[in-house]
Amino acid sequence: MTIAAVKSIFIGVGGSLILAVFCSTFIALDKILFIIPLFIAFNGALTGYRLVEVLKNSIFNIPLFSFVLGIGGGALTFVAINFMGAFIKNIFLLNITDLIIYMAVSGITSYLGAKLAVRYFNL
Repeated sequence: MTIAAVKSIFIGVGGSLILAVFCSTFIALDKILFIIPLFIAFNGALTGYRLVEVLKNSIFNIPLFSFVLGIGGGALTFVAINFMGAFIKNIFLLNITDLIIYMAVSGITSYLGAKLAVRYFNL
């Protein structure tokens, strides 16, 4: 169960980073910081959906587990963006407010993605 959960998290984090890097080719870096929560929201929903798709009957408390998994994905995305941003600009720091926003957005959308998967698979 943990390998599937870890894969789900890294799919969400990787998708957010790929979208951010892709958009950085034609959007200024300062503007991307404002739309990253949209990328995180989309990939958070994919994380929750993927989790339920893979684990179907092995998971007992789907809403709680998907929410916690989404929060972890948001936190990992925050760390990865801060790490990558440190190499791009010297003054590129996200603050604690950004961390809370990333975790909340990813947690909520992961819960919603899991709820959608539960309805789709009739669990």
